[in-house]
Amino acid sequence: MFDVDLSSAIAEIKRLKARIVALQVPEGLKKRAYQFAEDIENKAGAETIVVAEPCFGACDIPNSLFDLVDAIVNIGHSPIPSLRFPIPVIFVPARSKVPVSDTLKKAVGMLNEPVGVLAISQHLEQLDDVIDGLESMGVKTKIGEGDNRISHIGEVLGCNYTAAMSISKDVNSYLLIASGTFHAMGVHLATGKKVVVLDPNLEEPREIDQVLDKVLRQRHAVIERAERARTFGIIIGEKVGQRRLRRARELRKLLRWKKKDAMLIMMDKFDPDKLRSLGFDAYVSTACPRIAVDDMAMYDKPLLTPQELEIVLGVRKWENYSFDQMTEDEV
Repeated sequence: MFDVDLSSAIAEIKRLKARIVALQVPEGLKKRAYQFAEDIENKAGAETIVVAEPCFGACDIPNSLFDLVDAIVNIGHSPIPSLRFPIPVIFVPARSKVPVSDTLKKAVGMLNEPVGVLAISQHLEQLDDVIDGLESMGVKTKIGEGDNRISHIGEVLGCNYTAAMSISKDVNSYLLIASGTFHAMGVHLATGKKVVVLDPNLEEPREIDQVLDKVLRQRHAVIERAERARTFGIIIGEKVGQRRLRRARELRKLLRWKKKDAMLIMMDKFDPDKLRSLGFDAYVSTACPRIAVDDMAMYDKPLLTPQELEIVLGVRKWENYSFDQMTEDEV
């Protein structure tokens, strides 16, 4: 379902004269990791170490690799231009090969013009075809540019919706090419506009109203539980792409102003057992915004995003709820 072309990565490995490289592959492509590694070793002449740990994005580069290898090949994600790593990181796109033309025709009646067109990284190459298809049916479209964490026009990440926000005043709805609904929920909460998801793996386009309502009810319950907490652990992501020390310090200052006990915690991989052993009443994650939402059921203590903590402390209203975002000046 995905096309992965390693030729540019192999050429770059040769140019760097890298002897050892690490290979990061997202979960959906892990079964092809052996093939990718073999191609790199045979064609670039570099010993290749496959990283078994999950890889969720361009920010998810383990610090432990920096002293072990000469370069890292990250498959399936777009680079984050504002990030700098101590060794070369080579990003190789994994492009969806599933056509969306039939589903697009069904989506037209669900959209309000003008339409902002967006995509996650695996579907960026389908943006032009979707825009051409909409305009051939008489639908006016716009595409936005994100901040310096975004490398492609019209791209959204699970932690950054600035490409959508940049055109929010100019559109009445969005069409997002993506798998799943998390990104669509983030776009809606960031802009307040209708979002229709064009999922190449599904036969029908869909809106995210019911899913969003369920998620918001779950988050409201977590916030209510956290209102009873006296001690808070504020988690800083150890990975370079998720390390928001300044944001963590701001939240600690806010908690102490509200007469709550707070301590900073550094963590690489989030682990419920690690948090349980620390014994805080609640936790706030300043690392990947998806952890608190997607993995909620794993934690027996409330795990909040920074925006949710602001609601707990009364400095933000529930009506202004939004998903956490990482911007170019934070990481």
